[in-house]
Amino acid sequence: MRIQPKYLLLISDAIIPLLGLFVWNWSLYFILLFYLLDLTAREVLTHFKTREIYRVQGLKNTQKWQRNGILSGVLFLAAVCTIHLAVWWMQPDINFWKEIVAFWKYEELGVQQGYILLPVIIYAAYAQYRMSFLMPGKARTTLMDSLWKQHFIALWLILVGSVLAAIIGTFVMLPDEVTVCAIVIAAAAYSYFLEKI
Repeated sequence: MRIQPKYLLLISDAIIPLLGLFVWNWSLYFILLFYLLDLTAREVLTHFKTREIYRVQGLKNTQKWQRNGILSGVLFLAAVCTIHLAVWWMQPDINFWKEIVAFWKYEELGVQQGYILLPVIIYAAYAQYRMSFLMPGKARTTLMDSLWKQHFIALWLILVGSVLAAIIGTFVMLPDEVTVCAIVIAAAAYSYFLEKI
């Protein structure tokens, strides 16, 4: 029985956060940093996809692409800030810089994970781009507006989710396991039901 590529992508997207939580003893913030790296890769890939759409469809006017890119950059920064505010709201004593350095230098099998994770995330994002966008020739049929609309929906969902997490964290201290599983399920649900391009 052959597993569909979409299911493989869903499984691969969930493996590292779950291994981080249950095997490597990552903190919630470590897992969020992993997702932020993945979000950064998706931000860049949206521009790659747009460039391919322009090339294949022979589009010339780049003003709409520039406007979408600026709005996306603003929403991306807002999402990053909101995630950090939510974490700070739930853990007021957190030192973000110290945690980022610890995340990068965390050693597994004698190798600092930053040197492994970053190439893995870049490779996985590019492999997904090739497999789900370039190889099926989606650049011929995808409208640029649809691509960016989907991307903006993802960023807005992240913003709303971060605000909700901060609000819930004000009243209830959820275990990291519950929070991480909720993030993994939400990311998988978005990928399965809403991510079409």
